[in-house]
Parts: sequence; C-alpha cells; structure tokens
Amino acid sequence: MTASDSKAVSLTALSSSGSGLSKDQKAFNALLRQIEQRRDLLATWEQVSAESQPVYVQKLLPLRTRFTTLSVELIFKLDAQFDHDKLSLSDRQAISALILHLLESHGDDVGDEAQLKALYNRHSGSDFDHDMTLEVEELKAHMEAMFGESLGDDLDMSSPDEVMARARAKMAEYQAREEAKKAARAERKTARSGSAKADAAAARREAAQAELTQSLRDIYRKLASALHPDREPDEQLRVRKTEMMQSLNAAYEKQDLLHLLELQIQLQQIDQHALNDLGDARLKHYNKLLKEQATDLERELLMTEDRFRAIYGIHSPQRLTPNSAKQFLHLEIVRMQDSIDGVTHDLEMFADLKLFKRWLKEMKRGIKEAAAYDQRDGFSY
Repeated sequence: MTASDSKAVSLTALSSSGSGLSKDQKAFNALLRQIEQRRDLLATWEQVSAESQPVYVQKLLPLRTRFTTLSVELIFKLDAQFDHDKLSLSDRQAISALILHLLESHGDDVGDEAQLKALYNRHSGSDFDHDMTLEVEELKAHMEAMFGESLGDDLDMSSPDEVMARARAKMAEYQAREEAKKAARAERKTARSGSAKADAAAARREAAQAELTQSLRDIYRKLASALHPDREPDEQLRVRKTEMMQSLNAAYEKQDLLHLLELQIQLQQIDQHALNDLGDARLKHYNKLLKEQATDLERELLMTEDRFRAIYGIHSPQRLTPNSAKQFLHLEIVRMQDSIDGVTHDLEMFADLKLFKRWLKEMKRGIKEAAAYDQRDGFSY
C-alpha cells in the first residue's frame, strides 16, 4: 500500500449532519496521521539501510580497519618509548594518558586482544575487565533509576550498547503503560465505585471488544470476497489479487485497521460519507485499535534505529533519524580519513627523539586542555 492510499483515509471537516468534527473524530484523524508518518519513516529507514550497506562495506569499513591497525601500531610504539631513559616522569605520564585514550577509543576491540588489555592494566594501574564491568553496571543502574524498574538480569554486562538498546525498549514499554494507565484512570473515573457498576463496565468492555472483532471480521469478509483470486479469469488481475489477498490476510492477522480501510477505499467498498457517519461507539473502538497500531510502529522504529546503531557503530545518545544516520556515514568517512592522516603523521614523530619529545609536549598540552574542559563541564573519566 502506498502513502497516497493511506492519505485517502480521513474524516472530512464536516460530517453528513453538518456539524463540526467531534473529539473522537479528531482523534481518529490525528491517529491516522501519526500512523502514516511512522509508516513513511519506517519506509525511509529501509531505504537508507539498503543504501548504507554498500557505502559501509566499500568505504567506511576499510578505513576503520586501517585506522585501527595504525592506532594499535601507535599504542605499541608509545609503550616501547615509555622506559626511555631520556624521558621525564611527566613525559611518561603523558605517554600513559595517550595510551589509555587510544585504548578507550577502540572500545570493544580492546577486549579482543590480550596484549592490549595488558597495556591498559600497566598504564592505568587498574584491571580492564573489572573497570569495564563497573562502567556498564553504572550505566545499567542509571537507566534503572530513570525508569524505576530493572532492565533484567540477562544483559551482557560487557556491552554498553546492549544496555542502551534495552533501555530504549523499556522506554517504549513505559510509554505504552502510561497510555494504558491514563485510559484506566479515565475508565475508573467514569465507572466510579461499586461492584454493580464495575460488572456493568466489564460487560460493556466485553461487548465493545466483541463488536470490534465482528466489525473487523465483516470488513475482512467483504474484502476477501472481492479479492479472491480463484474467481478472477484474467491472469494479470489474478496475480494482482493474489498479492492483495496476502496483504489482506497479514493486515487482518495484525488487526491493522488502517490497512483494511485503505483496501476498502481502494476497492470502492466504502466512501467518504460512510467514514464520516461511523457511530460514536464504533469510532471509539477504532481509535483504540489505531492507538495500539501507532504504539507498535513506534516500537518498531526504535528497534530499527537500534539495529542501525549496532551495525554501523553509532554511540550517540541522541535519537537518530534516517537523514542523520545517512549523514553520519558520510561524515564518518571524512573523519576516518582525517584520523588516518593524523595517526600516520604521529607515527613519523618516532623516527627522531627530538621530534618525538616536541610532539609529546603538544600532546600533553592537549591532554591538559581536554581535562580542564571536562572539569568545567562537569565530566569525569
């Protein structure tokens, strides 16, 4: 179903009675727009993901591999200079700081190399595995405090990315629960107290659900009757109807009301007047289904974003859009080439001790400036 099909489903500014749209009618239209926007966003994510794969494999991945190789070479050369008898204590401290900075920038790559772990332990005076566990535990505790519940005991405590992915999933669940709580509070307020009223409310809910299920079944049966491919003599139309029938079955299975309405409009089974004259009870039930559908789409968007982050190594805490994700890859290519050029230049400094000490002095100044900036902004590492 195309975007133009979905835009055909809406309630007009005036109902057939001539009055303005009711609150439920406005909510119906707002939910349709929300679903359409999230569908379009998912479609854009699919396109960006498909376009990003060859860019990553052919351009960015080779650059990252080259940068890692050069950085590891730089780390070992720095370590080899650490015990040079012509270096001062502050020089050695600067070398240790640089080595730790480079190891940190490698992230999970450090954990794959026993030699690099040993270097971390030597220059930090600590233990790499212990420090990583503490770091992820702190991140997990922070997220749990934010949501007021556990992220689960099955997390990989060596992976900050997994903690962040679980936190985003929890956020989607939290939003869904808050919506449910609002609806429950409104229902309790209406029902007030008393078992008789509660029983009546429960009976109404059951009847409403049964009516909604029946209405969806009615829509499905009408569409299935019109789309049944075995009744179509034309070969091309039969193929088309087979595809639409498959789409219909999937929509009915997921209770995708919007898609069912789109198909009805496409096949001219309903028109604008029929949409405008939906009864209040039917409209409330439809809105409930559409709200659930919008929540499911938001959850799918979060999962799609997390997959993109995991595949391409994006660690920014900000929400990604398809456009910002695409820009990230191109900017990362430029950044990685600049980084390769910088490390290549740095490696040339080891050829002469004077050049190396001058370069190290510049690095020490940079470390002090970065530390002062972090303290000023309230960061600590």
